[in-house]
Amino acid sequence: MEKKVNVGSKKFNAVDLITVVVFAALVRVLWIVFKTAGVIFPFNHSFMHFFNSFCLVACMAVVKKKWAAFYYTVGWCAINFFLQGEHWSYWILPIVCPLLPEILFMKGDGLANPDDVYHDFKRLLSFALYYTVVYFVWVWISLLYIFLVPIDWGLSALAFLGALILTVPGTWLGLKLGKKVSALIN
Repeated sequence: MEKKVNVGSKKFNAVDLITVVVFAALVRVLWIVFKTAGVIFPFNHSFMHFFNSFCLVACMAVVKKKWAAFYYTVGWCAINFFLQGEHWSYWILPIVCPLLPEILFMKGDGLANPDDVYHDFKRLLSFALYYTVVYFVWVWISLLYIFLVPIDWGLSALAFLGALILTVPGTWLGLKLGKKVSALIN
């Protein structure tokens, strides 16, 4: 008989929180790579979504608990805020990016077995794509209306398409890493 686990009732322990912080810090280290790519490649923001989906999915596959994506996003936004001096409007991201897909993702009986949810490529890909769309759209809106940066619609559409495409291998690699790290921890 298979043991049923209610992921929603599990509390975060120290290992979970450290894991979230490690992946949040990793995405900030990889952030430097995507920023330096801007020197030679105009669509460097698309690469950021590759790195973000990689770290997000790996974090979720290791922690396997409700709200891991929320804490991950709060973590990298806090690092962003304190190290880079990010604008206050960026804090809308932790509220919008992970919360809505977390609520949709965790509905139903998918929580009966955490491995069904957190090691299923299709579910994690849909989560990462939603996260990418919300994140990209918010950055685009903030650039246009908060920072008043003129954006070329054609280049923006190409960067958005690139972000969506790069989310797929980022999710796949993140799931592979998450499974390996999860096996090492457990």
